[in-house]
Amino acid sequence: MIEAVVSLLRLLGGLGAVILLGYALLALLLPQPRDFRALERLSLAFGAGVVLLTLWMLALTWRGHPFSLTLILGPLLALSAALLLTPRGRRAISQDLQALRTPRRLNLTGWDWLFAGLLIVMLLYAFLRAALYPMWAWDAIATWGCKARVFYATQGLDLTCIDAHNYYPNLLPLLLSYFYFCLGQVNDHLVQGIFPLWGALLLALLYSLARRLSLSRRQALGLTAFLALNGTVFVVHLYIAYADLPLAYFTLGAAGLLYLWLADQAPRGSLALTGLFLAGMAWCKYEGPPLAATVLLAASLTLIWLRPPGLWRRLLSLSLPLTGLLLGYLPWRLFVSQQHLPIGADHLQGFYPHQFVLAISYLAAALIQPYYFGLLWPAVLLAAIVAGRRLWTSPALFLALFIGGNLLAVILAYGVAPTSAAEFPSYVRATLDRLLLHLTPTAALLLALGLKELYPTPKSPTTP
Repeated sequence: MIEAVVSLLRLLGGLGAVILLGYALLALLLPQPRDFRALERLSLAFGAGVVLLTLWMLALTWRGHPFSLTLILGPLLALSAALLLTPRGRRAISQDLQALRTPRRLNLTGWDWLFAGLLIVMLLYAFLRAALYPMWAWDAIATWGCKARVFYATQGLDLTCIDAHNYYPNLLPLLLSYFYFCLGQVNDHLVQGIFPLWGALLLALLYSLARRLSLSRRQALGLTAFLALNGTVFVVHLYIAYADLPLAYFTLGAAGLLYLWLADQAPRGSLALTGLFLAGMAWCKYEGPPLAATVLLAASLTLIWLRPPGLWRRLLSLSLPLTGLLLGYLPWRLFVSQQHLPIGADHLQGFYPHQFVLAISYLAAALIQPYYFGLLWPAVLLAAIVAGRRLWTSPALFLALFIGGNLLAVILAYGVAPTSAAEFPSYVRATLDRLLLHLTPTAALLLALGLKELYPTPKSPTTP
């Protein structure tokens, strides 16, 4: 019993260190960190800390230094302390400490309690399900979990004894191995607990973005519960060690922050944070770099179509998040090249028209399949219809282009997938739900805009 408590405390300590790293980064990048609400900063700090930590672990391997908890955390914590001792860092700490001394009252009403209660029950179930079961899903064992165990055992990013998509980015297995170092052993039961946390932070980010879109607290909580409890895909990914939930989280953060910037509603420093989340997308999963590129492409096309004042200046400003994307993409690609790892080319071998046509029907069925995401995607379509002309004359065009473009990209990807006719349906069933998960939280932002059209609020909210 005592050993279990100590292990849990060590895991929480490791998690706290990650959030501290991200908190220090926010203090560096944001002129006024408290322009973001506490819930937003917690979610954003975790993502920023994960990106910094895992890229640092890649750098350690590149320089030939074996992993140890001291070497992983020591320099990063020293850097964080230096950042927090700057005038901007000290101001951020002072303001947060003052806010803790005068906490806000929640003042939740009946429907608020219902939505919040449903979310809490779901997350408690997911945490217990993750902690009480070992890793069991295929990719969790064969890809991410296997690599994490090897990285822990060899004290480095050693891929010589693995042949499971070695060219895939390694944010997730490096993060899992970091927690193994925090625990001093491999303990999948405890480490899987980060996935319900990741889901909770994704939901917190969605709620905060919905509030910034001028939804009331009840509407934002209802939207968040609607995403979480529609279908099974989101809930299942709260307790399996897959990289798809983290990719959905980074995608929501990058797309949400960039939408706020396009709508002139973003706090200062949002573009730099967008770059960090684009880096997380590129470093998280093989589908991440093209998905991140479409975020910037959709933003560029939106600016060109809407032609706001200072068009060229705003287009040039996108070089900042582009730099973040390259930060998450190039180091791993250079490492792969240096190590002479074979690059997967399984989607570059031809085009199969019959698969392309079948993919259209499979995707259409998945979008209305209650088992996948319930009524969420039909609701998103209705929200787009409600938006009407505003969808093409406002920054909402960015969300429409990003979501619609990536749905088309999913169909094209299946059109070039080298599978036999007999295997193709199974291949789609095994992958389509995850590809849609990457987009679904961001699609919920379109639903938020539809709610804003139907039930406008008199002014932007000021309470969390």
